Amino acid sequence: MSSNLVVMDRGESGKKSVRKLRYEGYVPGVIYGDGKAPVLVSVREKELLAECYSSAFLGHVIEANINGKSEKFLPKQVEFDPISDRPMHVDFLRISENSKVKVSIAIEFINEDKSPGIKKGGVVNVVVHKLECFCSPESIPEKLTIDLSGKDIGEGFTIDKMKLPEGVVPVNAERDAVIATIVSAKMTEEEAKPEETAAATEAKAENATEAGKKTA
Repeated sequence: MSSNLVVMDRGESGKKSVRKLRYEGYVPGVIYGDGKAPVLVSVREKELLAECYSSAFLGHVIEANINGKSEKFLPKQVEFDPISDRPMHVDFLRISENSKVKVSIAIEFINEDKSPGIKKGGVVNVVVHKLECFCSPESIPEKLTIDLSGKDIGEGFTIDKMKLPEGVVPVNAERDAVIATIVSAKMTEEEAKPEETAAATEAKAENATEAGKKTA
């Protein structure tokens, strides 16, 4: 997957330079890895935010001319301001042709209308929303799919039963780990009842205590 995010040389470092960048609508960043020296860069804040809204952003390969040389890298981490929620810094991981990277790939469930369990009123209880995998930067899939066709209530989906693209290997060594199960909607309602009952019981106890204090 490739990205249209424009990454530019930053050159200068220091707090004054960083403040100026942010004032002008840019986010400072750094490219590191592959045994080479880190390079200071910057990206437009609006472009970065638009990319961040994509669930596959961290799997997008970016290619840019940095210091006169063509570089390929992946977004690694975006740091946000806890108050304003604006992006404050972005890290990029440099990659090469032989690189193997670890990425989290979103899981999508398809053909719900072809699942007997769903038709009976069952629901998909998702345990893992994203699967961590090792793969080549050039072959990172946009998403992984699980087909619900023919699946009934009580059936589950494990990593070893997923059809992964060639070259994509799960990080989790326990390939029998559960991704999701189809459960009865009644089961999910019953699971919620004990919590609701406990909360109601606690509230009643508090009310009784307050009433006792007033009477006394």
